[in-house]
Amino acid sequence: MIQQELDSKQWQTLLPLDDVQPSQESYLTGQRVDVLATPLHGKYLLLDNQVFEGNVGYLAIQLMKTAQGRYVLLERGFIPAGVNRSILPEVNWLDERYQGEGRLYVRSNNPLSDALMAEDTLPVRIQNLNIAALSRLWQYPIERFVVQPQSIDQQWDYPQPWNPLPMSAGKHIGYAVQWFAMAVALAILALIWLSLAVKSKRKVVNDLP
Repeated sequence: MIQQELDSKQWQTLLPLDDVQPSQESYLTGQRVDVLATPLHGKYLLLDNQVFEGNVGYLAIQLMKTAQGRYVLLERGFIPAGVNRSILPEVNWLDERYQGEGRLYVRSNNPLSDALMAEDTLPVRIQNLNIAALSRLWQYPIERFVVQPQSIDQQWDYPQPWNPLPMSAGKHIGYAVQWFAMAVALAILALIWLSLAVKSKRKVVNDLP
């Protein structure tokens, strides 16, 4: 269902970014938008523990302000990590207004660990993109989505991973089958154990004088 919605959004007309009105019910990932936004100096993020084409690194993201005064996160792209984690990589951040196409996505967080875990660095290194917590940290009402620029006529410095779905439908089915098989095997073992326990108890009773 979600994959079909993503596919259909590839052919939608561009929606002005300031016209996006997110709600809890709306699925924004894949929405194509026309972007006009200005960067806010010093509001930079490095999302830790990202993997792209076998390399470990960061996803560089910066805060932007739209023409109508909305605050949005714009993705710069993937930055490989160095050997020394105490040294953050240099990033060519946007310092001029960005105008062009983009697409939106909403990152899913691990419900067991979604804390921002922001470090006192510049750029700020974080472990999870918890936008609500980031809004409190930076004191800006940041929209809950991220903009990934898509202008084909503009040279972009960094690769931009696109993983809107954590797993494909096929993998979901495969995992479901594996878990079902494990549950069946566990149930069979439980029945065998119960049967042996009952037989053992009967034997003890029968052996009593």
